[in-house]
Amino acid sequence: MNTTKPRLLAIDDGEEPLEQLQTAVGHLFPGAEFFSARNGSDGIALALAKKPDMILLDIVMPGMDGFETCRRIKEDIRLKNIPVAFLTAVKPDGEICEKAIEAGAEAFIAKPFELWELLVQVRAMLKIKAANISQQAERAKLQQMVELRTRELAEQLTLREKALESLKESEALFKAAFTESPMGICLVDSDSGRFLRANPMLAKITGRSQEELGRTDWMSITHPEDISAQLHGLIGMSTGKTDVFRLEKRYLKPDGSSVWVKLTATPLPAFDKSHPRYLGMVEDISAAKAAEQERTHLEEQLRQSQKMETAGSLAGGIAHDFNNMLCAILTYSDLLLNAMDKSDPKREDVEEIKKTGLRAAALTRQLLAFSRKQVLQPRILDVNTVISGMKTMLHRLIGENIKLSTLTPDAPILIKADPGYLEQVLLNLCVNARDAMPKGGDLTLEACTVRIDTEYINRHGTLLPGEYAMLSVSDTGCGMSAETKAHIFEPFFTTKPRDKGTGLGLSTVHGIVKQSGGTIVVYSEEGRGTVFKLYFPLASGEASPAGQPSQKRFSAARGTVLVVDDDPQIKAIARRTLAGDGLSVLEASSAEEALAICGRIKNRIDLLLTDMVLPKMTGVELAERMKSDYPGIKIIYMSGYTDHSVLTGGMLAPDKTFIQKPFTLDLLTQKVRESLAPPK
Repeated sequence: MNTTKPRLLAIDDGEEPLEQLQTAVGHLFPGAEFFSARNGSDGIALALAKKPDMILLDIVMPGMDGFETCRRIKEDIRLKNIPVAFLTAVKPDGEICEKAIEAGAEAFIAKPFELWELLVQVRAMLKIKAANISQQAERAKLQQMVELRTRELAEQLTLREKALESLKESEALFKAAFTESPMGICLVDSDSGRFLRANPMLAKITGRSQEELGRTDWMSITHPEDISAQLHGLIGMSTGKTDVFRLEKRYLKPDGSSVWVKLTATPLPAFDKSHPRYLGMVEDISAAKAAEQERTHLEEQLRQSQKMETAGSLAGGIAHDFNNMLCAILTYSDLLLNAMDKSDPKREDVEEIKKTGLRAAALTRQLLAFSRKQVLQPRILDVNTVISGMKTMLHRLIGENIKLSTLTPDAPILIKADPGYLEQVLLNLCVNARDAMPKGGDLTLEACTVRIDTEYINRHGTLLPGEYAMLSVSDTGCGMSAETKAHIFEPFFTTKPRDKGTGLGLSTVHGIVKQSGGTIVVYSEEGRGTVFKLYFPLASGEASPAGQPSQKRFSAARGTVLVVDDDPQIKAIARRTLAGDGLSVLEASSAEEALAICGRIKNRIDLLLTDMVLPKMTGVELAERMKSDYPGIKIIYMSGYTDHSVLTGGMLAPDKTFIQKPFTLDLLTQKVRESLAPPK
């Protein structure tokens, strides 16, 4: 099977989804073969004809729906090993998941799908199929060998007891096979369960010598949970219900560890019938079990990723709409406050409206952070400098009953990240650590460089081999149970009282770290504290100087500003604010309208204030077009959120001027004044 040029079959009653899938597959896997069908029956027939590597299956279809189609595919021995991923535009609930599991599907892909999600899903399914095919082939081959060899040995032992004339030849043959076999072999007394004979390989598998095995019975070295199943199989064999029985079980080694084996047993005839015995063939399957557990872990990681992505998309969309409304609330509050006398009895009410708007703005910023749709302005940072710069603030934040320690090397540790958002990550983790130690304790921030030699897969991401900057935040607090740890990065999940937390702190941390190209690993035990380890790729270059944002107040400037935003309220706010500050203001609802205005007017445009997300042409593309027409024009970008169509990974160059929605009247005024201020 070729994983770079796979054969994919899509079954969907919609023509448009099939065309989108074909385009996406062609983009992600050049040279891949793509087949499509408009209903379940045609899809099954096409699968039998083309033998695809993976099937993408819509759930809701007329006639035979996706669940029935999947069920029939999995019931067909010719198709059952082909992975099936359901396409759904609805977030899978418990009922849908149960039906999908019963039908035999391996995954869900949400519609509309992201290219990266389709890429991850297809690659994961192709790996699963390859592993299944390989494992099935290996098992079939090994099973055939076991059964063949078992029959041969049984026949040889019978011939040896009945034919004295061939005793020496048979004994030599058995001894060679018994001693040199790559599988464990044993002869067991059916009544007592005692090992009558055991070969060297069985001794190696169980961690005992052949002599030790000869002094014990199979129950003494079998895991307690597996004894009942083996007894049931032996009873069936002794009563004649079966000639061979097979069982996956665990042997206990002397050091307390266990080893998974596959036991195949068959009865051996005896001359006098008084000493029934059976022959056991033992195959060490520990490696196969480990591979199975790893596959299960990868599937769980994939499900967790899908769940977080679905929640993030929903939250990002909500936050985008809220930001524009909050922008109007905050700026109109400022306008009212500016028009009121300080003694006005209504002033306190307006100030309360503004405070509430600011709290709501903070909440939407958290939503955008965990959904990875905020705009980051990364630059080269020295992690040591970031930690040392936060120490004073953290001391005030955590209180006197918590001891704060920082461990940083002398050499700089450089990463590329947005300094404000990195500080927010550390702040959120320290607040959580403080809350986990109400009676005091130790809080430690550490930074160092580490090297990962082998791929490390954990629940929240994968670390590839290489060098990383590692930041850790550890506490000696109450710790977490495994159940709590499994949900800590889910939005709105919290163990705090309702009035003490929103459940967005750690999901915000997760979103910022992921968007910055990092990975989080969590260690925690109840009663023993918690450690959060953040891994970021190392950066090269020179660290940007640390410093706080400028608090300088700028005087009113003169010039012409072009405001571009598809939200009428934002345009009205900007026009009223900037015109009141003495500027000439032009406005447009789209990039195309803005370019048309530029073509009509003769006066120079000094500053472009544009939203980043616009219909058709983006704000970034508009700015590039206008730079050629107006050399030296100043640009200010506005955004409440972003997506991959505007900025790759939500990253904006640190030299760009950016204002986050929702903004206040004063922030907008000062940003524009600062941009138009004459250079020093």
